[in-house]
Amino acid sequence: MDRREFIKIVLTTSLISPIIINQKSGHPHSELFLLSDEPHKDLPFLLAELERLNFSVGRKIGFTGPHPQQKELAFSLKDRGMNLVPARKAEVVINFVFLASPARPSFTLIQDGRIRDLRSSRLFSFWKQMQARPETRSLSIVSLNPSFPYLQKGKNLAIRIDGKVVERLPLAQSVHRTIDTGFGRVVFKVEHGQAWVENSTCRNHICQASSPIKFAGERIICAPNHFLMEIEGRSGLDAVIG
Repeated sequence: MDRREFIKIVLTTSLISPIIINQKSGHPHSELFLLSDEPHKDLPFLLAELERLNFSVGRKIGFTGPHPQQKELAFSLKDRGMNLVPARKAEVVINFVFLASPARPSFTLIQDGRIRDLRSSRLFSFWKQMQARPETRSLSIVSLNPSFPYLQKGKNLAIRIDGKVVERLPLAQSVHRTIDTGFGRVVFKVEHGQAWVENSTCRNHICQASSPIKFAGERIICAPNHFLMEIEGRSGLDAVIG
């Protein structure tokens, strides 16, 4: 299986990030998006695999908002040597989003704005098992190496395809545009200082279920179309919005 085919298979579910937590200087920032009704069972394995692939996974975990499986997650992660601390002191921060539309269980890793190809036979087998489960509306967002500056409204929207910025737009102007990413089409809109995805050729349309974004660091991601829209600026979000 070549790299492009692997990415298409593993990233069949489009995922949204209503927040992004700004990275610490000198530390690569990664976010794991986990669509699952059983994150307390899935996350310990996924974090262990990321460590095996040389990702930096700390031992201090925190939650920036209520999570329906918070107690179970804390207990299962404690079994692998992780301790619960306040979110601002955490090395691994967990957020939760209840999606407007159900989707197949899956996972995707975003590293420094790029969709990461997790080339691992164990992860691929695990993903195949997840795909056999019923659809879910539960999205856990796990941020590695987060930091917490201040909240700030953004001024510009960056459009990325495969991690590369292809366009920058001021949030002050109104835009209604269709963009062909080479993997599909995404229709997005900018109006009244905020931006959102209006339509997409992806299968599950989760990107369309995302709330409009307006604060620095907020993102909407459509993994199958390799599309990412981000409000530029220094981010200070420390909780899930929308």
